[in-house]
Amino acid sequence: MKSSINVAVIGGGIIGASTAFHLSQLGSRVTVFEKDQLASGASGHSFAWINSFNKFPRSYHDLNHDSVERWSRFERLLDQDIGLKWGGNVTVASDASSGDMLAQDVKRLQTLGYPSKLITKKELLQLEPSLEMPQISSAAYTWSEGHVMTDKVIRACMNRILSNGGKVLLQTPVDSISQDMSGASVVVGRKIYEFDMVVVAAGVNTSQLSESFGFNLPQRVSPGVVVKTNPIPKILKSLSVLQIVNGESDIDQIHIRQDADGVVMIGTGSQEHETTDDSWEHANNLIKETSSYLPGLHGATPIRVPVGYRPMPIDELPIIGFTPKTPNIYVLLMHSGVTLAPIVGELASIEITEMLKVERLSG
Repeated sequence: MKSSINVAVIGGGIIGASTAFHLSQLGSRVTVFEKDQLASGASGHSFAWINSFNKFPRSYHDLNHDSVERWSRFERLLDQDIGLKWGGNVTVASDASSGDMLAQDVKRLQTLGYPSKLITKKELLQLEPSLEMPQISSAAYTWSEGHVMTDKVIRACMNRILSNGGKVLLQTPVDSISQDMSGASVVVGRKIYEFDMVVVAAGVNTSQLSESFGFNLPQRVSPGVVVKTNPIPKILKSLSVLQIVNGESDIDQIHIRQDADGVVMIGTGSQEHETTDDSWEHANNLIKETSSYLPGLHGATPIRVPVGYRPMPIDELPIIGFTPKTPNIYVLLMHSGVTLAPIVGELASIEITEMLKVERLSG
């Protein structure tokens, strides 16, 4: 299926990048507008865990699960190194209360057909021999999950867009968007760019841009902090993600991953945990706490990552598509952008090209 439409994609995060890439694969002439540098927004701060572990309701879980299964195909289409690592996630609960809740999570996931099971301490140590946890109440293994390096994904998408004849305009903030019967326009300073279709995937800035074309799209402020380290030797033998839940500790939940280049990324709480503490003290304390479970982390140097703000619709569910009043403007706003990037980019690009085909045939 090929198209000849002229499309703007506003936003160089992972959702915008995936959608722009898929549009270019369908033959669209794509121009990406990014107000800063690539991966400078929420995508650059993301823990980038590919999963559907705690996604509600069922329809949202299924959408994420389907997208998890598309990531390997997405990597093949990009045909570049994107730092994709499979190996699954293990969530370990050290206290009885957290262990009971984890066991309930596993039962729920199994009824949904999601790959998950409880494993013994022996099985856990076979996966991760260097893990030191004197007390383990329960451990859940979800083996289909992975992680990815978002900056590499975004750059791979942009490289393919350029090779397909598209344009990538960095440090080009969009001031407003408008539409008429013939298409949509993007205003940058005193310059106006005209397109058949505009896709708004600008993360937290999507709400402000939507106001320019009369669409009210409120978001909840959702700050998040991750801690990165300098590259160190491998501390996780098998898993792509390890979560440690200790309801009796000051830091009651930690999640850890290590990239192919050796950089360790650590966060507290669940994926949706909200905090603005990006201090050196917080980073050092988190590395110290994590190294008590993974001794190979001792001596790692924290790299400061300023607080990031996640795109977060009020009901926390994805906003995708046209509105009756915006037939030439397509909006993409969601959390869990990393997990959802393959399926959203592919399906949105098909919907956009098919809609324009219908408009041209009817016109």
